[in-house]
Amino acid sequence: MWVGLLLLAGVAWRVLSLGQADALAQRSPDAALSWRGNQPEALLMKAQSRLAASDNPGAEDLARKALAANPLDGRGYRLLAEAAAARGDGKQALQRYQLAAQRSPRDLASHRWLAAHYLQVGDFASLLAQLDSTLRVQPELAPQVFPDLVRIAMLPAAQPAMSTLMLARPPWRSGFLVQLSNKVPDVRAVAPLMERLRHEHGSLGDEELSAWLDRLIHDRQWGAAYLTWVAQLPSERQATIGNVFNGGFDWDPSNIGFGWRFGRVPGAHIDRAETAGASNQYALRVSFEDQRVPFRHVRQLLALQPGSYRLDGRVRLDSLRSERGLVWSITCADSQDELVSTEPFSGNSPWRPFQATFAVPSEKCGGQWLELRLPARIRAEERIGGLVWFDDLKISRLADR
Repeated sequence: MWVGLLLLAGVAWRVLSLGQADALAQRSPDAALSWRGNQPEALLMKAQSRLAASDNPGAEDLARKALAANPLDGRGYRLLAEAAAARGDGKQALQRYQLAAQRSPRDLASHRWLAAHYLQVGDFASLLAQLDSTLRVQPELAPQVFPDLVRIAMLPAAQPAMSTLMLARPPWRSGFLVQLSNKVPDVRAVAPLMERLRHEHGSLGDEELSAWLDRLIHDRQWGAAYLTWVAQLPSERQATIGNVFNGGFDWDPSNIGFGWRFGRVPGAHIDRAETAGASNQYALRVSFEDQRVPFRHVRQLLALQPGSYRLDGRVRLDSLRSERGLVWSITCADSQDELVSTEPFSGNSPWRPFQATFAVPSEKCGGQWLELRLPARIRAEERIGGLVWFDDLKISRLADR
């Protein structure tokens, strides 16, 4: 009986001492070590203090004891690496930092040192592997890591390694490429990378493509934006490319690039629907609920070269009630100058054609917006009700006079 009680007391004391050592490890390492001489956290804390005091041999001795107590904790290797770096042994520091990063993937200090080292020596593949490892283990660090990745992506020498990593489609790829499009100071610096991804590694994802096109459009890179958008279209749609894309509304709006963009606004409903008289079953349908609607929610970006043009289309009106009527307008995306506005549409009519001629100037009009809108001058003129259909929109180049 007494033997059993002694054994229980010994176990209880062992549990108590371990618990006390663990509890004191960070705030009082010496006290923790008095309870348990090989408490690894306390040894690491003391090793860190020795490093701060430039006692490298003492720090290394404590770090090795910590590793003996817990070989899987890479922080011991990181402290050994710091000591090696402090005495100028770069080769040993690199080896130990690599071990630290392998054993403790969440130890940011090791990853930061390795990333800085690989950047300094121009080893971009290893640099990106470090950042990839960090983001896979701690995706919440993306807001801190992405700005570094943006700066790396701007370096021509880093772009082959960057495209190879993007081909592997890490889980953070889309988020990064969106931020790259949004935040890069000069799109020209990363255009080769984005082209490489598009040509060599398959299509950009929808979110990635949308962000890249939006940035090219924002920066008035009309030619690059248009060519990038066309290249992503399915082959059967590329065959139908014209000055207006999908003018018969045969496909759903893409809401990116140079395709149709349908917005949302209370009091109006926009869709493409089957109807009698449409050239290919479908047409644009816009219905209004007899409310005040600041309507300009059907639009398409164009890339017309300077010259003379004619806009053609067909319209059907079903009791469209509006003081000002709906119009199609074409406006320069650069200057916001209006080039043409069609006749106003209101009332009732079967399918009938309409047209308007206009000219694109040679300056400040590299892109244009084709837009269906309500040209109301005051709030009272925004009231509109009824239904309108449009089909067969196209823009033809005219012989310049």
